[in-house]
Amino acid sequence: MTRYLVGIDNGSQSSKVTVFDERGGVVAEGRVPLRPNHTPAPGVVEHPDDDLWDSIAAACRIAMEAFPGDPSEIVGVGLCTIRFCRAVLRADGSLAQPVLSWMDARVGAPFVAEQDDVAYVTTSSGYVTHRLTGAFRDTAANYQGVWPIDTDTWRWSEDEAAYAATGMRRDQLVELVAPGEVLGTVTAEAAAATGLPVG
Repeated sequence: MTRYLVGIDNGSQSSKVTVFDERGGVVAEGRVPLRPNHTPAPGVVEHPDDDLWDSIAAACRIAMEAFPGDPSEIVGVGLCTIRFCRAVLRADGSLAQPVLSWMDARVGAPFVAEQDDVAYVTTSSGYVTHRLTGAFRDTAANYQGVWPIDTDTWRWSEDEAAYAATGMRRDQLVELVAPGEVLGTVTAEAAAATGLPVG
């Protein structure tokens, strides 16, 4: 049986999805451009609506429609998203507001909730991970800048002053895993949206 891997690259201009065989050969691809950033005021740079997820799901569908193999032979999905973005989520994992671009001034400042229903503060990869797997977890590698993270241990800080300085509560932060560790498995809902196989 041939085994395949899917790479999801959500970049600043487009979402690209590539299916590779186990030797690294490209067997299918999909690409969907991102919409222009929403910039209603100086210092505000947002990804409109649910553009990051919508572009990833659409690019996955294009790649999977072109995939010549059996989806059951896909053994893994790798995810890379735009770094330094901030995603603010409700308790059900939906966006409480548009994802803030790395260019948004709020990303470089302590967090201030703009809605009453904020449950989680995470990165774009934490948000996309939830959409793909249903889990509230993320790789520690994406937490640079204004986050209460201990970069010696790559875990959330034990210092209360770190939370006061970043404006985030510990219960608003997702579970962290080391780079390369499994984030979860593709849910039935995500499979329906992307064409990726469940699990």
